[in-house]
Amino acid sequence: MAFQHLTEHYEGLLRARSGWLSEGLAWTAVLPVDGPLSLDATVSRLVDGERPPLIELEDDEAYEEGALLLEQAGNATMIVQTFGKNYVWESDVLGRLSVNARVWHVSWEVTRNSRLIHAAHGRVLAEVPHLDPAYVRGDDPAAIEAELAALGPVVEAPWPASQAMAMAVVEGRTGVRLDQAWFERSHPAVVVDEPE
Repeated sequence: MAFQHLTEHYEGLLRARSGWLSEGLAWTAVLPVDGPLSLDATVSRLVDGERPPLIELEDDEAYEEGALLLEQAGNATMIVQTFGKNYVWESDVLGRLSVNARVWHVSWEVTRNSRLIHAAHGRVLAEVPHLDPAYVRGDDPAAIEAELAALGPVVEAPWPASQAMAMAVVEGRTGVRLDQAWFERSHPAVVVDEPE
């Protein structure tokens, strides 16, 4: 499957918000096998222990707090984090989120630490550090052959080519989309303790 037709949207989004999106974003889509997963159920999967409450934060406040912002998008649940240490890419968190679900995650940080991850059935099937197919690892890297083929040609391209392609992969595999309007409205959020 080609993802090229989706990259123009994400290149535009990243360039329009380049001031802070160039410094970091973590975007996760959880697509359950058996219908939608409620926001409360998603939060329960995010944490292992006492569940923090869902709160409503205004846009700027949410980004400053480093909260995980959530939204239902059809059958999928989106989790977006724009500040702080990436919480969702921890393997135990991905394991919980992907029970009876497919999870796609893309993230990068100001340190240029970036990755695309696909998890399903409680396992990380493939992880692509640096958004570079040469570094792919996981339980079943062959599960994302088409995605690796799409990332390969943009590995050396200037920012935001790799990030836009990885975001296109997330949309292409889950049907969810991040756009300008998403960043301009408030969302339910949860603030969780970082994994130790």
